[in-house]
Amino acid sequence: MEKSKVVLAVCKNYDEEKVYAAVRDAVTTLGGISCFVSSEENILVKPNLLYPSKEEKCITTNPVVVKAVLRLLSESGCTSVKVGDSPATGSCRQAMNQLGLSEDQLYGTKIADMSHEVFVEYTEGKAAKGFWLCDDVVKADAIIGLCKMKTHAFVKITGAVKNMYGLICGMRKARGHVIYPNAAKFSTMIADIHRLVKPRLHVMDAVVAMEGNGPGSGTPTDMGLIIVSADPVAIDTVFARLVDLDPVLVPTNTRGMVAGIGTCRESEIELKLLDDGLLTDISFEEMFARFGRKDFNVCREKDKVSILSLLSKITGRFMRRPYIDANKCVKCGVCVDHCPVDGRAVTFKNGKDNIPVYDYGKCIRCYCCQEICPQHAIKVR
Repeated sequence: MEKSKVVLAVCKNYDEEKVYAAVRDAVTTLGGISCFVSSEENILVKPNLLYPSKEEKCITTNPVVVKAVLRLLSESGCTSVKVGDSPATGSCRQAMNQLGLSEDQLYGTKIADMSHEVFVEYTEGKAAKGFWLCDDVVKADAIIGLCKMKTHAFVKITGAVKNMYGLICGMRKARGHVIYPNAAKFSTMIADIHRLVKPRLHVMDAVVAMEGNGPGSGTPTDMGLIIVSADPVAIDTVFARLVDLDPVLVPTNTRGMVAGIGTCRESEIELKLLDDGLLTDISFEEMFARFGRKDFNVCREKDKVSILSLLSKITGRFMRRPYIDANKCVKCGVCVDHCPVDGRAVTFKNGKDNIPVYDYGKCIRCYCCQEICPQHAIKVR
């Protein structure tokens, strides 16, 4: 069986020419952009734009990486290209503007309108039988994912697999946590999205990653890499190994592999290293010795299962919880507005002059509140 090829390109900073060279050479190592898309196709480039934020916060795919991929497509003769994501708050255009990305900088690429939705039936889904997808997703012939290396409170990490959840329109993403309330079911649903839209290529921005309280409130940390593959599970397996996390503890990896969208078996992954123009083979052990981070702040615990999961449904004792830091909270109510649970699990129970209060009996531990808090005032522990 042919192995999934993952290319790691050393890239120490966001210098535009260095990032472009890293992206171009990594894609060339995989056969060139023409192996994944043709110039006649309608192409959607999908970065991680969690919500409108400045690039230094490390919440989104860096704009330099976005521009590098769009430049590569333009120079390859692709003329029908759009770029976009459906943020948790704000619009795609607002998120792009916050990153300083206007259409006159995007090599002829248009910013997608991700606010209109279309229901697409998917009878082959293992968890979902259909999705409300953004209109420009449905119109695309090919999708290229531009993910960001970040931690995630719900599924441990967010990379190439989780990135495709942003193809679902607006607040329906939050509602998905109610329909698929545990990490296994949620990850199976995301794998269904991959099976439906079949993204062609994935580019991971790991020049500066986010550790700790991700995906929206963590700490930027240098990793110095651009990682490219057609296999989203293999990319996320490399991500996990780089941060000393067992890949099988990542539910999007295991469920993605079961669904057939990629592999998390290291024996089925071929690693290539690009450093200063030199291409070499590299093993997982060599990769970790050179680039790995044992000190990377990520949850390495096994998910509570069996009797503990049963008890947690009754008592909540064994499950991690979101907590609000009263010193950071400005009582904006974004967490309340975005709680997907009927009747809300977080409310202004004591009035809007006081910080919101959780009802942990209602809370489904989706951590949407923590993910989108603009003040980074919510932590999970």
